[in-house]
Amino acid sequence: MTQENFDPSNRHTMQPISELWPDASAELLYPFPSICLPDWPHFNEVTGGLRPNEFTILCGPTGCGKTTFLANLSMQLLLKTVPHFVASVETGHTDFIKRVMSAFRREDWNTGESISADLLKDFFRSYENILKSNDLILSLYEDRFSVETLMNDLETARTKHGCKIAMIDNLNFILDVTTANQQIVEMDRVVHSLIMFCKKIGMHIIMVMHPKKTDGGRVESEFDIKGSSTAVQEAHNVLLFNRPTTADEQRGYDRDTFRELKIAKLRRRGKYVFKRIMFRNMNSYYAEDSLL
Repeated sequence: MTQENFDPSNRHTMQPISELWPDASAELLYPFPSICLPDWPHFNEVTGGLRPNEFTILCGPTGCGKTTFLANLSMQLLLKTVPHFVASVETGHTDFIKRVMSAFRREDWNTGESISADLLKDFFRSYENILKSNDLILSLYEDRFSVETLMNDLETARTKHGCKIAMIDNLNFILDVTTANQQIVEMDRVVHSLIMFCKKIGMHIIMVMHPKKTDGGRVESEFDIKGSSTAVQEAHNVLLFNRPTTADEQRGYDRDTFRELKIAKLRRRGKYVFKRIMFRNMNSYYAEDSLL
């Protein structure tokens, strides 16, 4: 812009602190409400709960229990009657429901074996209000779909059903099929679109992302996440989910029973970065054990 056509009244791109500090003060007095989880006090302490307009990456090796972790999170949201949306594309919507039921029962009902009619009747009697609610909205997609379709579904879930949290499992299913050298560009486009979207729509989005191939079968840092660093840089929070380390095993955290949630990035609570929450897997129910 030249000196000749400079217009000092054009203030839509900038404002002085004298006009903006009241907005910051209002956010300090009345911060965005976060959603805390009734069974995970360490998680609430570290993250401050799940806030709207934020994007969280959850990454872990295949088979470590990420989907079961999300099912436990969903179970707690159902107990708090918090409407939320789940797109469990990799495993399917009925599989996810069975995992949630397992977390409630603290018994793995997702083994492929038959459950007796009496047990199902007892479950329905115990959780009838939850099963008849609209607090869990599930996507029915079982194959790839576009990020534009996802954002349309998220907007419907937010406006029609009041969903405050969305869990997407996983990023690969909303990427356009492209050449190998364009895959990173496509990942960056999709993640950026979703981050910009969640900032506007008032939801907290949790996205499962795959790791690169790593030695020892663990995701040690945010740099182990598949793709470029753009997604990690733009995300508000990055959580890494693993089986225990060898050192932890020697301290009694066996690999079959325990899982580790490592904090790789927190936009608002940086002092907790590198903290680890150990969970005990109690027949598909993840109970917090310790904060390390």
